Amino acid sequence: MAKLRMRDGAKLNYIEVGRGDPVILLHGFAMRGAHWLPFVARHAHRHRFILPDLRGFGGSHELPLSGERLLDQHADDLHDLITGLGLREVALAGLSMGACTALQYHQRYGFDAVRSYLHIDQGPCVRNGPDWQWGLMGPEQHALLSPWAELMTQMAPWRERSFGAIPRELRRRFWGALAEFYGAAFHRRGWQQAVNITRIERVARAAFPVTNWPVYMACLQAYLHNDYDWRDSLRTLDKPMTAIVGMESALYPAEGQLRIADYAPTVRIERFAGCGHAVPFEAPLRFARTLSGFLEEARQPLATAPPPELRRAQAA
Repeated sequence: MAKLRMRDGAKLNYIEVGRGDPVILLHGFAMRGAHWLPFVARHAHRHRFILPDLRGFGGSHELPLSGERLLDQHADDLHDLITGLGLREVALAGLSMGACTALQYHQRYGFDAVRSYLHIDQGPCVRNGPDWQWGLMGPEQHALLSPWAELMTQMAPWRERSFGAIPRELRRRFWGALAEFYGAAFHRRGWQQAVNITRIERVARAAFPVTNWPVYMACLQAYLHNDYDWRDSLRTLDKPMTAIVGMESALYPAEGQLRIADYAPTVRIERFAGCGHAVPFEAPLRFARTLSGFLEEARQPLATAPPPELRRAQAA
């Protein structure tokens, strides 16, 4: 474990393992950097892996947020991590919230320090609108997210209090909302049932520390209220990009994810059939192979981008 001071003085926790070409892997919601270790151990002799705990999670759970927009905070922390460690030619990968962080970082800072990018099951636009119906939770976004918005309003007066001070019924609904959000990441019934037990508070506290519990509200509010749309910035992405799409993803419908090919000029699509949003958990062997290929390609000379017609054919 190591820590690096961010611009606001907070010390971000990260794991560093291996030596060689630098690789940063960004975890998803309710995860931590250590969850990548089973996938990277076999590559540690050729790559230097940096696995941060994004602010609010893992060893960075207690770090305060310096602004209201969670993904801006995570993008700024990623920038501070790359510059603070003096990294160049980084192979970057992100899953879900980690992919959001990577796209927000690209939008704010560009990819000058990034050599190639692995994008894991994340749509290019979070909120639905007149020209987009494949954001978080797909066409049913408003109906499914409205109860979360109501819960966040009811939780707001307790933000400055310890989690134990919140009324029990409100805590029960809070854990239920997190379990619902987390459970939607899985397509296979076994995983869904396993996640569902986090509705029980004593179980949930083992998975979700509550010292800095408002950070979970900040995550949900980021998706409820912030207009995260990377379609325009993706058009400027000029580094090799691989997009993994869970074809049964409930959080971000595959139809919308495949449309990344309409915006990112260098993207190559990898379809994972029979797989939901949490690709590394539901298809670990295939994901390990895809990650190995991504790491191997990152060590090769940069190739020219595939023509637009090939990208569209891959997504079709």
